[in-house]
Amino acid sequence: MSEPPVPIPSGSVPPGTAVWSSDAAARWTHAQGAPWARPLWSAAALLITVVWASAATPDRPCGDAAPCGADWLGLAETGLSAGLLYWLVRLPELALIAAPVLAVIVARVELPGSGPVAVAANSSVLLALAFGWAAACARVTARHRQRGRAERAAGVRHSPPQPAVRSRRGIMPVSAGLVLVGVAAFAVVQGLDGIRADQHHADRAARITATVVGRGAESVRVRTGDGRRLSVSASSPEDHRVGGMVTVLEDGRWRRLAAEPYDAFGWQLLILAAGLPGGSMLLTGLLARRRAAALRRAPAPPLRVLERIDDHGRIWIYAGDDEAARSPVLVGRFPADRAYADEPGTEQGDDEADEEEPLVMDTRLREAVMFGSPHEGGELVLATTGRDGRPVVIRTTGPVRLPRPGKGPVIATRQAGTTSAATGPQEPSAAARVPTPLRTPLSPAEHPLRWGPSALARTSGLAMTVFMIAGVTFGVHLLVTEGFGWKVLLLLGPLTLADAAAVQLNWRVTADSSGLWLAGAWKVRHVPWERVRAVRYTAEGSVEIAMTGDGTWRLPGVGLPKAERRLNLCPSYVRMVQEVTALHTHPELRPTRPAPRADRGRPLGPVLLVLTVLAVRARFLG
Repeated sequence: MSEPPVPIPSGSVPPGTAVWSSDAAARWTHAQGAPWARPLWSAAALLITVVWASAATPDRPCGDAAPCGADWLGLAETGLSAGLLYWLVRLPELALIAAPVLAVIVARVELPGSGPVAVAANSSVLLALAFGWAAACARVTARHRQRGRAERAAGVRHSPPQPAVRSRRGIMPVSAGLVLVGVAAFAVVQGLDGIRADQHHADRAARITATVVGRGAESVRVRTGDGRRLSVSASSPEDHRVGGMVTVLEDGRWRRLAAEPYDAFGWQLLILAAGLPGGSMLLTGLLARRRAAALRRAPAPPLRVLERIDDHGRIWIYAGDDEAARSPVLVGRFPADRAYADEPGTEQGDDEADEEEPLVMDTRLREAVMFGSPHEGGELVLATTGRDGRPVVIRTTGPVRLPRPGKGPVIATRQAGTTSAATGPQEPSAAARVPTPLRTPLSPAEHPLRWGPSALARTSGLAMTVFMIAGVTFGVHLLVTEGFGWKVLLLLGPLTLADAAAVQLNWRVTADSSGLWLAGAWKVRHVPWERVRAVRYTAEGSVEIAMTGDGTWRLPGVGLPKAERRLNLCPSYVRMVQEVTALHTHPELRPTRPAPRADRGRPLGPVLLVLTVLAVRARFLG
């Protein structure tokens, strides 16, 4: 038998609040739209047809009669095609606008003058866009139906209680989106300036007819009528056959082929790289701010529901009469309120108990009042109870979603304040998915204990290091050969791997008589035993050590959990968490000697950066 839900204080329930029954919740769920409108189908159809159209449409060769130049319509076509793959799934509101725009561009640019295969391929793109637009329209309409059914089930409206912490929902996406959109705007200005400068030179240049005598990787060699031999840069040297005639524009030291004006490809690539995620983040943040503001300023329909938080910090919402928690209706991210966080209570002032009690999640089913019009992607406020039975108000930190069929909360066996497990569909907890034999000694250990990366993790770290060095070397090569410009951004991607590679190669946790020595990518930190509160790991392969007064020390990406589970391995970080927890709980098992400096671990991040610099220097000296 499952335990009854934790009751909500009567003062937290507004007058006239109805229970969201299982029948009403089922009707609400059925209003989500037809199966054909699922975003997976429309995104897959668009991806397949765009790839086919790209392969079937031949590239137009550059020539004096039809110079190549900057293709801004092609940029818009590429950007909208890539963006729609995301917008069809997450932002149907934007897909309703972008799909018709892309359809017009394809119809006006790609269809005229194309061969039968290209016409068929681009026509299939138009059909995929029409299908995606209809699916996005169906999803937006379904959201309106869901809001209407929830409001009819509630019957009344009340002003939602406000959480103690003001909502910052949407601030980060808006800020990051503005920065990226600013970068894209800068790239547009630079690309247009390059086109204007090129046109200025071309207007003053002398036109020289020359014969192609050779081709390079990015240039052609020509012989002019007066016998001069010139090497002219060319983005498409294969379009100019040896022995053919080309026109060279020459203005002092400046020269180029008349068939190949400045195309601003590098700046256009930066526009796509920054503009697409920037625009998406900006719109997502603005929608979130708008929905949160509407929920804060206007009365909203309340419904009595049941909710439960899982081990990953997600809150699952059930119908108010589903006390067995068999069918979750919604799932979303909420802030980890103190009453929900796996922290022991400190209101009694018992510091020693606070230091010794390990962190556990309170995953019991609870009664709650849900404020807002629930729909996929919406914003909600929950009035519920904390571990101490006092009222708690929490707000979504991300859009709520419909749970996938057969999915439920991830609940560990051990819970705070209860020994029963969650009912209904569940995923195994992180501890249950990984074999974790405990090898902590039953008597005090004389020498310090050490834990570090496994062979699989070190192999992954080595691969990331090789990729980082190769990527940085390639980026520096482009800067040296082609000059400083947008290509400097190519260095940022590989350099971001330095932290992950250093952790995978050489993370270290050492337990000695004084406490824990924690070696990450850039520094070694010492935490005395009396300041250690708890140690835990996540299903994503990160380790967290909670400390009194200093928050949490987090070491992300110490392993490869999915690969380790498939290979039936016992990761070293899993053993470390269990054994350090045992040492923390039972002081008599702790090592009796301090760890020598050599055993405390060494940060490998600075070493990898120095190694990268040396590799680049050796490459160019060679």
